[in-house]
Amino acid sequence: MDKPNILDILRKSKRGPATILPKDFGAIVANTGLGTGMTVVDAGTGSGWLAMQLANIVGPSGKVITYENREEFATLAKKNFDSFAFTNIKIKNKDITKGIAEKNVDLITLDLQDSWKCIKYAGKALQQGGFIALYCPQITQVIHAVKELKKAKLNFVKVIEATERPWKIEEKIARPEHNFLSFTAFLVFARKT
Repeated sequence: MDKPNILDILRKSKRGPATILPKDFGAIVANTGLGTGMTVVDAGTGSGWLAMQLANIVGPSGKVITYENREEFATLAKKNFDSFAFTNIKIKNKDITKGIAEKNVDLITLDLQDSWKCIKYAGKALQQGGFIALYCPQITQVIHAVKELKKAKLNFVKVIEATERPWKIEEKIARPEHNFLSFTAFLVFARKT
């Protein structure tokens, strides 16, 4: 293999904190229309998996600015970005709940324990038609987020969970696998319109 694709890159990346899996990432792309040349602000960088997947979609003409409050995670993510030569990702070791400097953003992704605290800034950073996607492992986080989305006058779109159910196909066997990862988090989507 001459050039690894994004799945190969994720498998080879160093992991620290929990990561957003491809099934959830796919739902983010499908529900926001993310594409080539767009600008994304990401928060809660962690190991950088989501930022790398976003950078892969927006391509060299797009950019991803990712915020990480914890220095050790920012360092880990930067090593992953550098190892795989991502030139369209900029990492900021800052707390996004204090504000978002970027403007006219196409998509904001938030994977933070208290992501609702920066929704007021997200509304100002998004361009008209831009989306916000929140990754919330707990339903109580969803409730807080929806309240803040309404306060920020962002058009609440929906809450989903993405489930992937693998199947075992082997000779005379064709059935769902017994053990698989089902629930990971709720995804909350809103749009500036």
